Amino acid sequence: MSHTKGVEIKGSMYTFMSLKLHTADIATINAALADKVQQAPAFFKDTPVVIDLAVLEENEESIDGKALIDCIRSHALQPIVASVSNKTSPLARSIAIPLVDGGASRSNASREVGVDAGKPAENAKPATDTGASKPELVSMASREIEYVVKSPTLINKPVRRVIADNNIHIYGPLRGRALCGVSGNTQTRIFCQSLEAELVSVAGNYRMLETIPEELRGKPAQIWLDNDRLHMEPL
Repeated sequence: MSHTKGVEIKGSMYTFMSLKLHTADIATINAALADKVQQAPAFFKDTPVVIDLAVLEENEESIDGKALIDCIRSHALQPIVASVSNKTSPLARSIAIPLVDGGASRSNASREVGVDAGKPAENAKPATDTGASKPELVSMASREIEYVVKSPTLINKPVRRVIADNNIHIYGPLRGRALCGVSGNTQTRIFCQSLEAELVSVAGNYRMLETIPEELRGKPAQIWLDNDRLHMEPL
Protein backbone atom coordinates (compact mmCIF):
# COMPACT_ATOMS: atom_id res chain seq x y z
CA MET A 1 0.00 0.00 0.00
CA SER A 2 1.48 3.32 -1.04
CA HIS A 3 1.30 6.37 1.15
CA THR A 4 1.28 9.93 -0.13
CA LYS A 5 3.65 12.16 1.80
CA GLY A 6 1.53 14.87 3.45
CA VAL A 7 4.36 17.17 4.48
CA GLU A 8 8.13 17.33 4.42
CA ILE A 9 10.19 19.18 7.00
CA LYS A 10 13.81 19.94 6.20
CA GLY A 11 16.41 22.62 6.69
CA SER A 12 16.44 25.43 4.14
CA MET A 13 18.16 28.79 3.73
CA TYR A 14 16.36 31.94 2.60
CA THR A 15 17.52 35.52 2.21
CA PHE A 16 15.38 38.31 3.63
CA MET A 17 15.73 42.04 4.01
CA SER A 18 16.78 43.20 7.49
CA LEU A 19 15.08 46.16 9.18
CA LYS A 20 17.51 47.37 11.83
CA LEU A 21 15.99 49.65 14.45
CA HIS A 22 18.14 52.49 15.80
CA THR A 23 15.40 53.95 17.98
CA ALA A 24 12.37 52.78 19.96
CA ASP A 25 10.36 55.86 19.03
CA ILE A 26 7.51 54.71 16.78
CA ALA A 27 6.99 58.15 15.23
CA THR A 28 10.64 58.32 14.19
CA ILE A 29 10.51 54.78 12.79
CA ASN A 30 7.32 55.60 10.89
CA ALA A 31 8.85 58.71 9.32
CA ALA A 32 12.03 56.86 8.34
CA LEU A 33 10.09 54.02 6.75
CA ALA A 34 7.84 56.42 4.86
CA ASP A 35 10.88 58.20 3.46
CA LYS A 36 12.56 54.95 2.40
CA VAL A 37 9.51 53.22 0.95
CA GLN A 38 8.38 56.20 -1.12
CA GLN A 39 11.66 56.00 -3.05
CA ALA A 40 10.60 52.66 -4.58
CA PRO A 41 7.14 51.46 -3.54
CA ALA A 42 7.15 48.54 -5.97
CA PHE A 43 10.41 47.24 -4.53
CA PHE A 44 9.19 47.19 -0.93
CA LYS A 45 5.57 46.13 -1.48
CA ASP A 46 4.83 42.92 0.45
CA THR A 47 8.54 42.36 1.07
CA PRO A 48 9.25 40.06 4.06
CA VAL A 49 11.56 41.67 6.62
CA VAL A 50 13.47 40.54 9.69
CA ILE A 51 13.30 43.07 12.53
CA ASP A 52 16.81 43.51 13.95
CA LEU A 53 16.62 44.58 17.61
CA ALA A 54 20.37 44.51 18.34
CA VAL A 55 20.73 48.25 18.96
CA LEU A 56 17.72 48.39 21.27
CA GLU A 57 19.09 45.40 23.19
CA GLU A 58 22.48 47.05 23.59
CA ASN A 59 20.85 50.24 24.87
CA GLU A 60 18.45 48.26 27.09
CA GLU A 61 15.48 50.04 25.52
CA SER A 62 11.89 48.85 25.44
CA ILE A 63 9.40 49.31 22.61
CA ASP A 64 5.67 49.03 22.00
CA GLY A 65 5.74 45.78 20.05
CA LYS A 66 2.19 45.96 18.70
CA ALA A 67 2.62 49.57 17.55
CA LEU A 68 5.90 48.60 15.88
CA ILE A 69 4.36 45.72 13.92
CA ASP A 70 1.38 47.86 12.91
CA CYS A 71 3.75 50.63 11.79
CA ILE A 72 5.84 48.30 9.63
CA ARG A 73 2.77 46.71 8.04
CA SER A 74 1.28 50.12 7.29
CA HIS A 75 4.13 50.60 4.81
CA ALA A 76 3.29 47.33 2.99
CA LEU A 77 6.26 45.50 4.54
CA GLN A 78 5.68 42.08 6.09
CA PRO A 79 7.57 41.45 9.38
CA ILE A 80 8.10 37.70 9.68
CA VAL A 81 10.57 37.29 12.57
CA ALA A 82 12.52 39.42 15.03
CA SER A 83 16.26 38.95 15.55
CA VAL A 84 17.30 39.09 19.22
CA SER A 85 20.17 37.94 21.42
CA ASN A 86 18.00 37.09 24.43
CA LYS A 87 14.65 35.52 23.60
CA THR A 88 13.43 35.82 27.20
CA SER A 89 14.09 39.55 27.64
CA PRO A 90 11.16 41.97 28.11
CA LEU A 91 12.04 43.52 24.74
CA ALA A 92 11.84 40.15 22.97
CA ARG A 93 8.60 39.20 24.71
CA SER A 94 6.98 42.45 23.59
CA ILE A 95 7.28 41.46 19.90
CA ALA A 96 4.33 39.27 18.88
CA ILE A 97 6.09 37.47 16.02
CA PRO A 98 8.53 34.53 16.05
CA LEU A 99 12.07 35.17 17.33
CA VAL A 100 15.42 34.07 15.89
CA ASP A 101 18.87 34.13 17.43
CA GLY A 102 20.54 37.37 16.33
CA GLY A 103 23.98 36.02 17.18
CA ALA A 104 23.81 33.66 14.21
CA SER A 105 23.19 36.34 11.59
CA ARG A 106 25.93 37.40 9.21
CA SER A 107 27.49 40.80 9.65
CA ASN A 108 26.81 41.74 6.05
CA ALA A 109 23.18 40.64 5.95
CA SER A 110 21.83 44.17 6.35
CA ARG A 111 22.58 46.72 3.64
CA GLU A 112 21.34 50.21 2.88
CA VAL A 113 19.43 50.42 -0.39
CA GLY A 114 20.61 53.14 -2.79
CA VAL A 115 19.15 54.63 -5.95
CA ASP A 116 21.33 55.69 -8.86
CA ALA A 117 20.45 57.25 -12.17
CA GLY A 118 24.02 57.84 -13.27
CA LYS A 119 25.47 57.17 -16.71
CA PRO A 120 27.17 53.84 -17.48
CA ALA A 121 30.85 53.67 -16.63
CA GLU A 122 33.11 54.14 -19.62
CA ASN A 123 35.84 51.87 -18.29
CA ALA A 124 33.72 49.06 -16.94
CA LYS A 125 35.44 45.76 -16.24
CA PRO A 126 34.70 42.91 -18.65
CA ALA A 127 31.91 40.57 -17.62
CA THR A 128 33.13 37.59 -15.66
CA ASP A 129 31.34 35.03 -13.54
CA THR A 130 32.34 35.74 -9.95
CA GLY A 131 30.70 32.71 -8.37
CA ALA A 132 33.17 30.29 -6.84
CA SER A 133 30.85 27.29 -7.09
CA LYS A 134 29.49 25.44 -10.11
CA PRO A 135 26.61 27.23 -11.89
CA GLU A 136 23.19 25.75 -11.24
CA LEU A 137 20.63 25.40 -14.03
CA VAL A 138 17.15 26.17 -12.75
CA SER A 139 14.12 25.14 -14.83
CA MET A 140 11.28 27.28 -13.53
CA ALA A 141 7.93 25.48 -13.44
CA SER A 142 6.14 28.63 -12.30
CA ARG A 143 6.61 32.26 -13.29
CA GLU A 144 5.93 33.31 -9.69
CA ILE A 145 8.81 31.40 -8.08
CA GLU A 146 11.33 33.18 -5.91
CA TYR A 147 14.59 31.23 -5.97
CA VAL A 148 17.41 31.81 -3.52
CA VAL A 149 20.73 30.14 -4.31
CA LYS A 150 24.41 30.31 -3.44
CA SER A 151 25.84 29.32 -6.82
CA PRO A 152 25.70 31.30 -10.08
CA THR A 153 22.13 30.93 -11.31
CA LEU A 154 21.18 29.91 -14.86
CA ILE A 155 17.47 30.27 -15.63
CA ASN A 156 15.93 29.08 -18.89
CA LYS A 157 12.30 30.21 -18.51
CA PRO A 158 10.53 33.53 -17.80
CA VAL A 159 10.41 34.35 -14.08
CA ARG A 160 8.72 36.97 -11.92
CA ARG A 161 11.34 37.15 -9.19
CA VAL A 162 14.76 35.66 -8.55
CA ILE A 163 17.18 36.35 -5.71
CA ALA A 164 20.76 35.03 -5.67
CA ASP A 165 24.05 35.47 -3.85
CA ASN A 166 26.04 35.31 -7.10
CA ASN A 167 25.53 36.01 -10.80
CA ILE A 168 22.15 35.58 -12.49
CA HIS A 169 21.95 34.38 -16.11
CA ILE A 170 18.44 34.43 -17.58
CA TYR A 171 18.11 32.76 -20.99
CA GLY A 172 14.80 34.40 -21.78
CA PRO A 173 12.83 37.50 -20.71
CA LEU A 174 13.72 39.08 -17.38
CA ARG A 175 10.50 40.37 -15.88
CA GLY A 176 9.50 41.27 -12.34
CA ARG A 177 12.45 41.55 -9.95
CA ALA A 178 16.01 40.21 -10.13
CA LEU A 179 18.39 40.70 -7.20
CA CYS A 180 21.96 39.39 -7.24
CA GLY A 181 24.74 39.75 -4.67
CA VAL A 182 22.18 39.80 -1.86
CA SER A 183 24.83 38.82 0.71
CA GLY A 184 26.93 41.85 -0.22
CA ASN A 185 29.02 40.61 -3.17
CA THR A 186 29.46 43.78 -5.25
CA GLN A 187 31.18 41.89 -8.10
CA THR A 188 28.07 39.98 -9.15
CA ARG A 189 26.14 40.69 -12.36
CA ILE A 190 22.80 40.08 -14.03
CA PHE A 191 22.70 38.83 -17.64
CA CYS A 192 19.49 38.42 -19.64
CA GLN A 193 18.29 37.98 -23.23
CA SER A 194 15.43 40.46 -22.87
CA LEU A 195 15.47 43.20 -20.22
CA GLU A 196 11.86 43.77 -19.16
CA ALA A 197 12.31 43.94 -15.37
CA GLU A 198 10.32 46.19 -13.07
CA LEU A 199 13.35 46.22 -10.74
CA VAL A 200 16.97 45.02 -10.80
CA SER A 201 19.42 45.09 -7.90
CA VAL A 202 23.11 44.33 -7.37
CA ALA A 203 24.28 44.10 -3.74
CA GLY A 204 21.42 46.28 -2.53
CA ASN A 205 21.73 48.99 -5.20
CA TYR A 206 18.64 49.00 -7.40
CA ARG A 207 17.03 50.55 -10.46
CA MET A 208 13.33 50.72 -11.28
CA LEU A 209 11.78 50.14 -14.71
CA GLU A 210 11.23 53.84 -15.31
CA THR A 211 14.97 54.52 -14.91
CA ILE A 212 16.07 51.76 -17.30
CA PRO A 213 17.21 53.29 -20.63
CA GLU A 214 14.58 52.91 -23.34
CA GLU A 215 17.14 51.55 -25.80
CA LEU A 216 17.82 48.58 -23.48
CA ARG A 217 14.24 47.54 -22.81
CA GLY A 218 13.44 44.21 -24.41
CA LYS A 219 17.08 43.80 -25.49
CA PRO A 220 19.90 41.50 -24.31
CA ALA A 221 21.72 43.28 -21.49
CA GLN A 222 24.04 42.98 -18.54
CA ILE A 223 23.83 44.86 -15.24
CA TRP A 224 26.67 45.44 -12.80
CA LEU A 225 27.90 47.68 -10.00
CA ASP A 226 30.86 50.05 -10.26
CA ASN A 227 31.83 52.56 -7.56
CA ASP A 228 28.43 52.08 -5.88
CA ARG A 229 26.61 52.93 -9.12
CA LEU A 230 24.44 50.53 -11.05
CA HIS A 231 25.26 50.31 -14.76
CA MET A 232 23.63 48.64 -17.75
CA GLU A 233 24.81 47.95 -21.28
CA PRO A 234 23.72 45.78 -24.23
CA LEU A 235 25.22 42.33 -24.70
